[in-house]
Amino acid sequence: MRWRAAAAIAALAVGCAVPVAQAQTPDTGITDSHYWLGSRGPDELELSLLSATEARVGETLKLQLRIHNPTESAVDDLQITSRRSTAVNSTTQARQELAAGSFPYYGATLGAGKLEPGESRELTVEVPTALGEDSTLAITEPGAYPLLFTLTGTRGGQAASFAEERTILDFQGEETAPDDEGEHSFSLVYPVTAEVDVVPGDTGGEELILESEQLAEQLSPGGRLDQLLDAYLQHDLHGSGCMALDPALVDAADRMSAGYTVNETRPSTAKHPTRLRDSWFSSADSDRGTPGAGAQDAAAWLEKLKKVDCRMLMPWANADTDAVAKVGNEWLTHEAVEQGADTIERILGAPLSTQLTAPASGTSEHAMSVPLLVADNSEWAGKAATFDASLGALLAQTGSKPQTTGYSNPELRYDFSIDSEQARALTAGASISVASAQEETVAKLPNYQDPAAARSVMEAAQRLLDTGRLQPRPVTALEVEEGSGSPGSPYPDPSAFHDAEITQVTQQARYTDELMSIMVNDPSIAMTRYDFTAPLRHDLLTALSATGRSSLHGFPTSVTQSRSRLEKNADMLRELRASVSLIPPGNVYTRVSESSPLLIVAENGLPLPVDAHLAYDAPDGATLNTQNMIHIPAKGSITVSMTADLPSNADQTSLRLWLATPSEHLISDPIDITVQTRAGIVSVYGVGAIAALALALAALFRLGKRKKKKSHG
Repeated sequence: MRWRAAAAIAALAVGCAVPVAQAQTPDTGITDSHYWLGSRGPDELELSLLSATEARVGETLKLQLRIHNPTESAVDDLQITSRRSTAVNSTTQARQELAAGSFPYYGATLGAGKLEPGESRELTVEVPTALGEDSTLAITEPGAYPLLFTLTGTRGGQAASFAEERTILDFQGEETAPDDEGEHSFSLVYPVTAEVDVVPGDTGGEELILESEQLAEQLSPGGRLDQLLDAYLQHDLHGSGCMALDPALVDAADRMSAGYTVNETRPSTAKHPTRLRDSWFSSADSDRGTPGAGAQDAAAWLEKLKKVDCRMLMPWANADTDAVAKVGNEWLTHEAVEQGADTIERILGAPLSTQLTAPASGTSEHAMSVPLLVADNSEWAGKAATFDASLGALLAQTGSKPQTTGYSNPELRYDFSIDSEQARALTAGASISVASAQEETVAKLPNYQDPAAARSVMEAAQRLLDTGRLQPRPVTALEVEEGSGSPGSPYPDPSAFHDAEITQVTQQARYTDELMSIMVNDPSIAMTRYDFTAPLRHDLLTALSATGRSSLHGFPTSVTQSRSRLEKNADMLRELRASVSLIPPGNVYTRVSESSPLLIVAENGLPLPVDAHLAYDAPDGATLNTQNMIHIPAKGSITVSMTADLPSNADQTSLRLWLATPSEHLISDPIDITVQTRAGIVSVYGVGAIAALALALAALFRLGKRKKKKSHG
């Protein structure tokens, strides 16, 4: 195979250059802040709800609050005042109250004294609700009431409001039989995911290496993932609930159960043979990290997971499905929304209950091969079932990573973390009661959720189902419909991936496909070329994860982590590609005759064989006679013999050689060799003979002169 030099070099530049991730990534700061922050500014001090007694009509509400002064100056005469609004009748009204409610009804006030810089204090606040009591909130009817707690005081003699805490509490009254039993169907989707910090550059057949033990901590008894699983299993939703699982999490837990390593870096996958003397001072063993401690907890968590009655899918690593679709890579899309079903069935021993898949964005601009669960205020491409968008946006505000959903009204967005996690968890439970007034409710919890909010929602849902106010409808019974209209969210999504980020993933996905294409499956090797490259695609999906990115405070960190993962994944792709190479015989290859073969070594550091052509570029009149196919064994090398027809009138001929796939994609970097031709050898010998003859004649001439001198003497 012969390519012209200009075309070959151009192709080499395009085909072998893995893009540098940082070259095109967006600023890691918050962009388009007006899409994140529509109302409610930041507080100067901190006022946090720690706990609250059950809210019942006419009874005194007891709350534990914490105040903190993070500023450098003291505040005096602090007071905590309780206020409320009228009961809300919809989740939209609830969100409006949390974002910009007036809270016109005042209740009890508690003096909190002085707070020095850096000081914190916990206080118990009692709030009467019965009529006739002093400073009462006067709540006489059951319902979901928005509550406001304000922290006011003075600084430097000037009165000021320093902090607020808002929540919605579901005040219970006497239980009564529902008037319209059977008219309010209810379904609940319960996602479970986590950040799986596999060290970038993972490939098939390698041991699991995690960057930290944070996932093990979440899987351990009392950890976040353990509590989430318990919250689901310990509540009876009468068949209306379904757990949406992240296959990346389940796969990681399965690999952890077999043992894993904790390390910040990954050892080389494509290693070349090491000489003994080079290994004397090697520290390879010490560079492999430390054994992980969470294998047993991971195995126990998976056993508990098998008890879940209904299982559905999330995209791999909670990846943004629209971002994946924009990449436009068939294998990446397969790993994102299809392969996970096989992963779950293989590990848990049972198939998924439904094909319905729950993307984090809650919207779909691109059709997928599986139906998606999307917000009911959006249009979608392909097939989808819908959930309550307003309820979904309210539930997404909960947890340690409150999410700003793209389908939510920007006017009702703010920094949700202003309110404490406990306050937002109580709001989540109350929101289920508010939504129960609708004819049908499909509640979708956020893809990344925390146990407190999950437990609050599950308790409210079970209570409403037990009392008959809600009628269970399995998630498997949700109606799936074809989309119509212009697909997408009705509002801007501040966490959407930028075109530059999509371009980076597109380039690396194509490069991964090319890496897979240069290998061939071998019946004697259990691993396939797809299995070997699949983890590299998982890295790309992790870089497109919505976990953390859809949170106001998590966005910058998420962008930085995605950038770093792409950089390290690119490094691994370069290393793997470079492990298939040609080893030149030396600077100059001298042929004794025209029939003398040229010998060159082809080396393969990959765990599967490589089939390649030997491509070359040479001057006019030069031709290499090469094998049609070179089969380079896995983790091995082969000596390639070829003959050459070279110009007879040239002393030396320079050749450039490289390995290429049958479809002419470049595999190895080119090497340059110089062949000493027969004409060059004759020329060299001729010059040597003439020089020797000249030296001989000069010696004879000197000898003759000496003899003449002696005869005259």
